[in-house]
Amino acid sequence: KILLKNVISLKYSTQTISKKDIISVSKVLKSELLTQGPITIKFENKIKHLVGSKYALAVNSGSSALLLACKVLSLKSGDLFWTVPNSFVATANCGILCGLKIGFVDIDTDTWNISIEKLENKLKIAKKKGKLPKLIIVVHLGGLPVNPLKLKKLSRKYKFKIIEDASHSFGGKYYSRKVGCSKWSDITVFSFHPVKIITTGEGGCCTTNQKKYHEKLITLRN
Repeated sequence: KILLKNVISLKYSTQTISKKDIISVSKVLKSELLTQGPITIKFENKIKHLVGSKYALAVNSGSSALLLACKVLSLKSGDLFWTVPNSFVATANCGILCGLKIGFVDIDTDTWNISIEKLENKLKIAKKKGKLPKLIIVVHLGGLPVNPLKLKKLSRKYKFKIIEDASHSFGGKYYSRKVGCSKWSDITVFSFHPVKIITTGEGGCCTTNQKKYHEKLITLRN
């Protein structure tokens, strides 16, 4: 009982819903289109302008966004992809659901993000064995982005594609560019779950600068 008195209760997340938010949602509920209507398009346009990407596509969750991102990269069943072990299960599941084989790269204990040093060492070994990954999914954990320049340099050398799982990092920056600009990756994924930076109740988004990816994303979503 004495120990329990000293325990501080910490909430996992507390969202802020304003009267303006409630009015906006009510307008949509009274409209003809509840999904993929003009408000969705307006939302997508705001996202792409905020992060600096050419395209943005809203979906029903961050998990769906990850899955669609994997599907549009033209990877083949049995191809290898690597990610980190300290993320929500969707980061790994998206590749597995596409028939890819998974491998993990350890993290940097200072940032809790993927260790670029360990990634590079693992790539060197994989090249000798002829088992290089076709895709790396990095996670910007707790809002802190992975170093994009070093990652892009490795992707050019070892020929892998990059998905940024930026579910935690909406509004983050690196080198004066917003997370989601997709300057150094193929596709960036956001989550709008209530525990994330902004929320739509449930929701997610893919941003990219590649027209071909955006068109495929639209087809798969529809």
